[in-house]
Amino acid sequence: MDDTRKDPWFVKWLLMASALTVFLAYSTWTVFQGKGYIAGPYRSPFYPFDFTVGNLSPAFFVFWMPVLFRLTCYYWRKTYYRSYLLDPAACAVPELKRNYTGETLFPFILQNFHRYFVVLALILLTFHWKETFASFFYQGSFGVGVGNVILLCDSVFLTIYVLSCHALRNFLGGNINKFSCSHCGQARYQAWNIISILNERHGLWAWISLVSIIIADMYVRLLARGVIVDLNTWKKF
Repeated sequence: MDDTRKDPWFVKWLLMASALTVFLAYSTWTVFQGKGYIAGPYRSPFYPFDFTVGNLSPAFFVFWMPVLFRLTCYYWRKTYYRSYLLDPAACAVPELKRNYTGETLFPFILQNFHRYFVVLALILLTFHWKETFASFFYQGSFGVGVGNVILLCDSVFLTIYVLSCHALRNFLGGNINKFSCSHCGQARYQAWNIISILNERHGLWAWISLVSIIIADMYVRLLARGVIVDLNTWKKF
């Protein structure tokens, strides 16, 4: 430990590592659950598709997409580099290794694929929104329940997190010297400006969306198991 740091700098990263571990453990557990992800009109956000192969759940085939998107995310890199790898642990704290290689060696060089994983994340978002809108209709009737609100909030938070991505922001404006001289310059500038505003709190949206998707999944599972009852405008389901 560096003598220049007398404050408990490790507390923040210890809490982040614990929270990230809880999410990884829960999400891994829920992926291997073949039942309990549908309750009435509600479907867990971990299960955007309704198909199975053998005893494998639908989530098993798509879970790798959001996992790779988050693992290669610039914010999450900072989180697990500092909390899990202690590389670096914090500002003014010496690294455990002497030679700095950055992300030029395997497996860290694979972080460069984040620009492609954001495309997969956008595709998954369309299915999340499809299921969110579908949850307002049950047995041919339109209705609103607590589950709708939870799923809607989760979809919004996931959307903001993905749209605030650094790679997406760079794709729209990172290679442009002057928007007015580029193709669709005005539209790209407006989109880049919105993403830039969201990007200022990218880390916050990363954590909020992490919590919201667990809450949404837990709510659907508790409903499916009859532990709780949903308050809604439909008949009881």
